[in-house]
Amino acid sequence: MRFVTERLEDVLAAIVTLAVGIFVVTEGSSYKIGTLSQMGPGYFPVILGWTMIVLAVLILAASRPAEIPMTLSHRQLRGMLFVAASFAAFALTIERFGMVPSITLTVFLASLANDRNTLVKAGLLGLGSALACALIFRVGLGLQIEAF
Repeated sequence: MRFVTERLEDVLAAIVTLAVGIFVVTEGSSYKIGTLSQMGPGYFPVILGWTMIVLAVLILAASRPAEIPMTLSHRQLRGMLFVAASFAAFALTIERFGMVPSITLTVFLASLANDRNTLVKAGLLGLGSALACALIFRVGLGLQIEAF
């Protein structure tokens, strides 16, 4: 137990990375994987998932005792909450409202994770990112992604 308490940050990072890797491998395996010369839709996610699993093991193996105990400040909590909210906002709005509003809201919330950003700056970042994505994916690449 002492190993975990002295290396709590690394252990938590390894657990999260491992969980995401296992999820990606499990979901990717439900698609056709194919071969290296003829990759199926599940090939790349499965490779990335296994890479994450290996990275989780390496994170745990390379962990060292923390010199300073882990604390959670107001700034760190704010950052975690806004980034988590941005992921949730994207997942909940992309299909219902389209790419432009979804990306605008996602970037707006993620940029508020930094307490030095103002609401105006966060809004401009969101709108600029959405415009750039629309130009790249819809105009440049010609993908059939719903803008609104």
